[in-house]
Amino acid sequence: MKEFIKNQKVTYNLMSFTGYKSLLLFSLLTEGPKSYEDICTSFYNNPYLREKVSIDTVRVYINSLRRIGCEIKRVRGEDKISRYTVISHPFELKLTPEQMQSIIKVYKSIVKNMDVKELLSMEKFFAKIGAYIKNDHFIDEIKRLSMLKDVNNELLEELIDCCDKKEQIVISYNSPNSGEKNIELISDKIDISNGKIYLYGMGFEYMQYGSFLVSRIKKINEIKLNKTLPCNFKEFKIVYELVCDTKKFKPDKNEKIIEKHENSLLIEMTTSNDFLAKQKLLEYGYNAKILEPEKFKNDFITLLEDMKAGYYCG
Repeated sequence: MKEFIKNQKVTYNLMSFTGYKSLLLFSLLTEGPKSYEDICTSFYNNPYLREKVSIDTVRVYINSLRRIGCEIKRVRGEDKISRYTVISHPFELKLTPEQMQSIIKVYKSIVKNMDVKELLSMEKFFAKIGAYIKNDHFIDEIKRLSMLKDVNNELLEELIDCCDKKEQIVISYNSPNSGEKNIELISDKIDISNGKIYLYGMGFEYMQYGSFLVSRIKKINEIKLNKTLPCNFKEFKIVYELVCDTKKFKPDKNEKIIEKHENSLLIEMTTSNDFLAKQKLLEYGYNAKILEPEKFKNDFITLLEDMKAGYYCG
């Protein structure tokens, strides 16, 4: 211990090699079945060992692991090579049915308020502990509840990175109306709406800001080196009044607060997509009142009347 405190280095003098080799072998076998040659190579390449071990020595370490409760078997693969594998060990994470139900209940509650990056972290966490929980029903239930169950997580991480950098990208998108096609856009953000994950950005096809369901994105075909904003891209401004808790309200990136009152805010939204704007304002219900422009306000009133008529027709 004095040597370690003085030099801050692990040396041969500080190690119990029998214990260290047993732990190293345990780590190897939990990764997957390993042959004697695999074990020898790992021991030889280890910076603290640099030595070959005999098959008899390997058996000694395996028997040491068995004595502490590990179930280790030797299996023969299709290549006729024998490999050692861990069937079970005393370090598995064991949860009672009641504990599992509590975790599932908490998970269902907290995922509703998470952003996409937090969801990815949670997904990785359950994937990691899933290897130590011998209960497929529990893991399957977590996967069923996840908003990422239909999403390629690696692709999602790439899209998040593109949004952080505001990259101009070309994606392969499986459109429900026109099938698979290439869509070019300047990526803006990944967000959750109605339990689904969307990529938002300025699309070149319709020259407006739009949303794309991430589960329908097959891949990123290209990341442009230079951004080129279309010359006929048009934005317009919407001013609306919102009754809310003014201390807690956070405007979106395309919004700014132009007046602040005790229980309400006057907000200016800049957008190129009236559909997304209408969807957002509908979520506020009667707490939002559109002030301008007049055409958008009249279109919104028509939308509400059509919705009302649809209920009465039923």
